[in-house]
Amino acid sequence: MERADKSIKIILLVIFGLIQLELHAQSDSLVPKKDKIKISGYIKDLQNLSFFRNSEQIIDGNLIHNRINLKYGRAVGLSSALEMRNRIFWGELLQQTPGFSIALKDQNELLDLSILWIDRPDLVMHTNIDRFWLQYRSERLEMRIGRQRINWGISTLWNPNDIFNTYDFLDFDYEERPGRDAIKLNYQWGEMSYLELAATSSKALKNKVIAIKYFFNEQFYDYQFIAGYFKNTMTIGVGWSGSIGNIGFKGESQYYFKHQSTNSLLNLTLEMDYLFENSWYIGGGFLYNSMGYNKPLTDWSAISFDLSPQYLMPTKWNTTFSLRKQFTPLFNGSLTGIYSPGTNLVILLPALSYNMATNFDLDLVFQSFFAEEQKSFNGLSHTVFLRTKWSF
Repeated sequence: MERADKSIKIILLVIFGLIQLELHAQSDSLVPKKDKIKISGYIKDLQNLSFFRNSEQIIDGNLIHNRINLKYGRAVGLSSALEMRNRIFWGELLQQTPGFSIALKDQNELLDLSILWIDRPDLVMHTNIDRFWLQYRSERLEMRIGRQRINWGISTLWNPNDIFNTYDFLDFDYEERPGRDAIKLNYQWGEMSYLELAATSSKALKNKVIAIKYFFNEQFYDYQFIAGYFKNTMTIGVGWSGSIGNIGFKGESQYYFKHQSTNSLLNLTLEMDYLFENSWYIGGGFLYNSMGYNKPLTDWSAISFDLSPQYLMPTKWNTTFSLRKQFTPLFNGSLTGIYSPGTNLVILLPALSYNMATNFDLDLVFQSFFAEEQKSFNGLSHTVFLRTKWSF
């Protein structure tokens, strides 16, 4: 009965949103012809094979991922958006992951706008509305309320300043990235200067995030300063983006003050990159997490890669490099590597992408983990993903 009530609630909510968008589109007196409803999305099929240490079995996983985006917007005035993702999981990986369906729920969401249509050991079907907001915008002021993405990150791989919704660099299939139930105010007084205030809604006070960001440009560099409260802990941060000659240079730092039983914490990342004339791209950087591990571990299976704003990596010192090359207008490849000295953790993330036809892409992605355990360097896990994507 509870699941049925939830399903009705979600369906009515979606229908209401569609009706409102349609009314906006059909009202010539309210909406200029240049303002249109934008409907977009995709259907993806993601197949993966995984091999874990101390196992001779290759485990398969399967996912069909559909996304629907509905947006209505104006340069000035009211705009809104409703976006949802529908996913069907099956395969051996699902069967060997306890609590798989529970992990699909975002604990940061105030309203439960998801439906678990099917929850079986061998099959899970899940729908979630991850964007649902209303926005008003004038010449200088922007106000948005609802489920939205608050993106304060600057760097490419790790974003210490992104305290509202952390980007998981391993979850490459979620390009839109997570959102939060929040209210955001942005006041802009110049082309490159603004103040932004954001506050999340949460059932528990201990999970609320309230912060303000001051952004400006000076001498061809973008700067931002952040201050606020993250789950009852005061935090301050700074970020920048610019160049040294033809080399891109950016970084972020976020400090969390000591609070009750929690220690103070610092996350700091620096990145540099360069694009050659022959379309080769090279980048490198590092991340420092003051609370991370800094020595070889005896058992990596107990270490979590469930990332959060305070936990961008489980290791203290982390270096990264990346290479990208567009071989043809339709075919490109990349390689990202991460090395964590102290723990001797290595992560390799090669990928190939090919545009097979208009709005139809094929991707081949690898994720391999290696680390030192008990004075031996071992492969922890290896996964290959094959993804086809049709966009509309």
